[in-house]
Amino acid sequence: MKNKVFAILTVLVLCLSMVIPVSAAGTHIFDENGYVSDIGTVEAMAQNIEDTYGYSVLLAIVDSTGDGNTKDYSYELCETKATKENSVALTYDYVAQRYAFWCSGEAEALFPENVQKSVWDAFAYTETYYDGAVGYYNAVESILKENNVTVDTTPSQQETQADTEPVTESAASDRTLPLVTDNADILTDAEEAELSVKLKELGDKYDMDAAILTVDSYEGKTDRAYADDYFIEIGYGRGESKDGFLFVFNTGKEDGTRNVYLATHGSAIEYITDFEIDVIFEMVLPDLENGEYAAAFETLTSEVESAIDPSTPGYYIPLSIVIGFAIAFIIMKIQASKLKTVRKQVNAASYVANVQLTYQYDNFMYSDVSRVKRSNDSSSGGSSTHTSSSGDTFGGKGRNF
Repeated sequence: MKNKVFAILTVLVLCLSMVIPVSAAGTHIFDENGYVSDIGTVEAMAQNIEDTYGYSVLLAIVDSTGDGNTKDYSYELCETKATKENSVALTYDYVAQRYAFWCSGEAEALFPENVQKSVWDAFAYTETYYDGAVGYYNAVESILKENNVTVDTTPSQQETQADTEPVTESAASDRTLPLVTDNADILTDAEEAELSVKLKELGDKYDMDAAILTVDSYEGKTDRAYADDYFIEIGYGRGESKDGFLFVFNTGKEDGTRNVYLATHGSAIEYITDFEIDVIFEMVLPDLENGEYAAAFETLTSEVESAIDPSTPGYYIPLSIVIGFAIAFIIMKIQASKLKTVRKQVNAASYVANVQLTYQYDNFMYSDVSRVKRSNDSSSGGSSTHTSSSGDTFGGKGRNF
């Protein structure tokens, strides 16, 4: 009897050991051997795509697909794990070194073979499985965004009308825009997440997009052209005037020169003037020079907010006036104390003494006229503006260091 109980328990333990790795992977990522580190972050990306675009995007990394082939495995993922009618699944067989896609619903038209190959490249050509998973989800999201896919608010078979909330176009846009794009890989995942929250809070408070981009090269462009083009390409800017700003930091690893550029658009041109940009640079550059990147970007957000909303508590003004008068009085008393040897004289002769003026004349020597060429850039509210390659009006400044 004891042997039978022991055998049953052994079978149960073996079964649980096979189930737990898959069940622990989550609802979108099935990583039976834990190849993907920080799987929670990638799961959040997958859930964000599902909430925003109405697509289930699945990923499986397995040692073997068993008796079936890789494509069948992807098909089963879409059939059994996808919660949306439109779904995409990528399966990677580690042992066989094979991969396969399966697309269902409207995804079949959006992901032909050449597009599937580009998505696979985003997964395969990375250093870690985590980077590959992030690249995969970013690539899929970019394709959905390029095709103007919007979320379907119609309840699916797994949903009820009670817990389905329509997603407005503006809300979807806010969620999909990357507020921190660390292409230079100088921030940790935690720093990126914390910075994204602060930028979103700043943007929501003043109804404009606030974004940061890090790169190793401007790819042959000027800092201004690179920032402007990226702003338009990603689709930053809220409202009809596309209000927002983009701060770009070039590490100089490929260009050879470190550079920062702050591009402004819409109402941000008026709020963040050329003078304010110079102040922001002065506050941010010391930390960038010392490699304190997270601290530099945190300073950036606070300085930008000060530029947008430079309100000062009322008691500061009279207090500043009193302090100014006090300092001026002290300085004048000090200067006056040095003149104790001076005595008042009755007439001017006492000052002239024995000076004799024999003759006088005025001699005109020359004139000097300087001319300054007018700038082609216009100025509005203290901000110089220019027209980008897309025809949009931008403000902004850059600086090498």
